[in-house]
Amino acid sequence: MNRITRHPFVVLGVIIFIAVTALVIFRLSTGAKTDPQKTRLITVGTVSPLKKDLDIRLSYTADISPNQVVNLFSRVDGYVAKLHVDKGDFVKAGQLLMEIDHTDYLHAVNQAKANLAAGHAKVAQQKAALRNARLTLDRMQALIKDQFVSQQDLDNAQVNFDAAVAALESLDAQVKQMEVALAQADTNLTYSYIRAPFAGYIAARNLDTGAYVTGAASSTSTMSRSMLSLHDIDRVRVLIEVVEKDIPTIQIGQKAGLRAEAYPDRVFEGQVTRIVQALNRETRTMTVEIDLPNKDRRLKGGMFARVEVMVGTHRQAVQIPIDAVSRLEDTQYVFVVRDGKAQRVNIEIGVRNDNHVEITKGLTGDETVIVSGKDLVHDGTPVQAQPLEPVRGKE
Repeated sequence: MNRITRHPFVVLGVIIFIAVTALVIFRLSTGAKTDPQKTRLITVGTVSPLKKDLDIRLSYTADISPNQVVNLFSRVDGYVAKLHVDKGDFVKAGQLLMEIDHTDYLHAVNQAKANLAAGHAKVAQQKAALRNARLTLDRMQALIKDQFVSQQDLDNAQVNFDAAVAALESLDAQVKQMEVALAQADTNLTYSYIRAPFAGYIAARNLDTGAYVTGAASSTSTMSRSMLSLHDIDRVRVLIEVVEKDIPTIQIGQKAGLRAEAYPDRVFEGQVTRIVQALNRETRTMTVEIDLPNKDRRLKGGMFARVEVMVGTHRQAVQIPIDAVSRLEDTQYVFVVRDGKAQRVNIEIGVRNDNHVEITKGLTGDETVIVSGKDLVHDGTPVQAQPLEPVRGKE
């Protein structure tokens, strides 16, 4: 008794230890009898499937090409006298780009005009001579009836008339040759002024003022380097290679959307304009051309782009976020909420479009589908559904 009164704190500690131990044992024994499924409710993010028309698109990558590309060569020989444009300049149709030294060509035009004027003068003179020869011949033919002139005089008049006719015909032929020469001289003079055949950008300039150029007609090689390269980008085109199995779905006039890496947030709209009706035997693909308007000229030749061709529409397709889909070996499934519990539903998927997918079997569109938290549940897990933003299909 004296020992207990001497150490009251020790006794109190023992009592407290015994009480705490008994309480823990009691809690453990009673807790083991509770159902953890009833006490633990998992919150999951859910959506309702969207039922709407779904555009079916085929996706490709391609390089953008200008609508027209022209490499400009000179048609006449000479030195480059003036350059009016440089690489990167935008030019209008018919705008003067370059001048070849036209001194000799201008002289040739003036000489041809002088020759032609002289030829016309000779023709006029010969026509007068022909009229005189005609009059003389007519007079001789009238006088010989009364034998006022001899037959020799008549014959001489006929010879003179025939000679006048022949001379006039010769001069007419010479004048025609002079007209051809003048036309050619005018053409050569015109060719010494290089003009833009259409509006576009100067993509390359391969010479400087003072360079000597040879006319394309006299050049022995059609592969010689051009003076200028002109690109028309008011419209652009892309060539895509369609795999054999997709060929039946491609038709002229189908709409296409293009995204360039330079403008990732913008979709440029175009359409299929040409289908090459033959397969590449090596790649087993068919070339399809898509044209796009480009009035603001943002798209440039050589840009890399992703192209989607709309080849059809699935009417009232059931669509859900692709993040809601799980896979186990070859089986795809989702969890839906029914009576406050997660329920696994096997599905079959169709077309994938951006971040959502078409469900062709397994869902009717009236379910509540678990998107976030699906990895925390299994079949029969009690859940608390928290609606997420509605699914948005790609327009």
